[in-house]
Amino acid sequence: MLISSIGTWLLQVVIGSTASARDDLERAISALTPQLSSEAVVTFPWQERWETLQIRSTSPRLAPHYSVVVEVATASDVQATVATASKYDIPFLAVSGTHGWTKTLEKLPYGIQINMRKLNTATLSTDGKVAVVGGGMLQHEIVRSLFAKGKYTTTGLCECTSVAGPLLGGGHNIVQGQYGFVLDNIISARVVVASGELVEVSETKNPDLFWALRGAGHNFGIMTSFEMKAYDIPSNWTVYNIAFSGDKLEEIYGLVNKFEEPSFDKSNKLAMTSAIIRLPAVDPVNPIINYVLAYEGSEAEAEPYAAQFKALGPLSTTVSTDVDYIQLYTVTNNNLNQQPCVKNNNIAGAGISLPAWDVEGVRKAYTIFSNLSTDARFSKSIILLENYGTKGVRAIDPASTALALEEREWAALAGPVMWWEGESEQDKQDAYAYIRGMEDALFMGLDKSGVKRHTYVNYANGDEKRREQLYGYDDRLEKLAKLKKVWDPEYRFGFYNPVV
Repeated sequence: MLISSIGTWLLQVVIGSTASARDDLERAISALTPQLSSEAVVTFPWQERWETLQIRSTSPRLAPHYSVVVEVATASDVQATVATASKYDIPFLAVSGTHGWTKTLEKLPYGIQINMRKLNTATLSTDGKVAVVGGGMLQHEIVRSLFAKGKYTTTGLCECTSVAGPLLGGGHNIVQGQYGFVLDNIISARVVVASGELVEVSETKNPDLFWALRGAGHNFGIMTSFEMKAYDIPSNWTVYNIAFSGDKLEEIYGLVNKFEEPSFDKSNKLAMTSAIIRLPAVDPVNPIINYVLAYEGSEAEAEPYAAQFKALGPLSTTVSTDVDYIQLYTVTNNNLNQQPCVKNNNIAGAGISLPAWDVEGVRKAYTIFSNLSTDARFSKSIILLENYGTKGVRAIDPASTALALEEREWAALAGPVMWWEGESEQDKQDAYAYIRGMEDALFMGLDKSGVKRHTYVNYANGDEKRREQLYGYDDRLEKLAKLKKVWDPEYRFGFYNPVV
């Protein structure tokens, strides 16, 4: 245990708080320290590691107001930290990948960062069908761990995010056409709830909490470990990177809509993603559309799909064959060295889920992006337009998880993503104005049709006007509110897109 004297620290760490709050924090840390394992680390603001532990993929724009960091090393450490914080009414927030961009994270007024990164182990069952994953593991760690054994599981396409975080809100992934969302592949979990109790959840153990965990899990506890389905890797991949000029937009997304029609024979091994991006080396004047088709199989199997995009007249086409699951992150532009994984660089975005692309709205978003990306502050920004696959996710009973029905039924997912540097308040305001404009443009067709907006929980930014927009317009939110009163009656877990 690494800890320094609390001393005068308490005079400064809870800025603007009451003397009572400072006293409670002092008592909490004093009570917690002897309960922690020898591998746990407590860090205070004056210590050298403090700044490193504050860096997020979304900072400095988004910086929860921590007073102390506890790097937990065991499930018992998590229990002790949560139980002690709850006893002394100290706010807390668990982190691992630090990629969440919702403004609600800044509502943490002061308190404890529970850093999960030491819980980053993965093991495979003897029959090779179950992976046991630590609550602090990142995507690239589990991918490499399982790949070494000829296995994979459902993981997102960004190497540096956590495994647990995206899972709790759904978990879009490149093999969801076959196996469903990440949350559809969790078998069981060990969860620390607000009382500090460690409970097991599954279809047979605490099934109500297991239901809530899958789709609204950030609101109910901290997963210290969980079991996921593991699959044999059947083959390598073929990946097409196809660059289009902006004038092809209507044809591209019209074709994508055709691919998603029930009558179209689309393989569940095909995932399609794209980005509107400014690449001056390809087009010095306008943003381009970079379309990625990733197919788990041979080029011969993938070519009939790619041929329909190539027929639209792209600027260039690059085909990568025999791509293994680790290399997939690089050829799809999502590895540790690429923009999505840059830390300490402001990032903000929005989530737009849609039944199909409204090409008029996509064109309007493109126009907004064309203007904003000429601004040097925001030149690295993109608009993601994704169609990962629906067969696997629609094969799951929608009532079996808390995930909003729209997310399971709708095929298209968009996310304007803004990156910029510095701490200028004006830059932040400008970024959000652009985001709102692109969000409204992409929702335009849905708004005109009278269908209510839906936002993917993990892409939500905290500006959504109604919780139903995230968690569904049926009885899910009511059920979640009732379960919240059972498992977290004091609303300890309320800083990530809260359900109440």
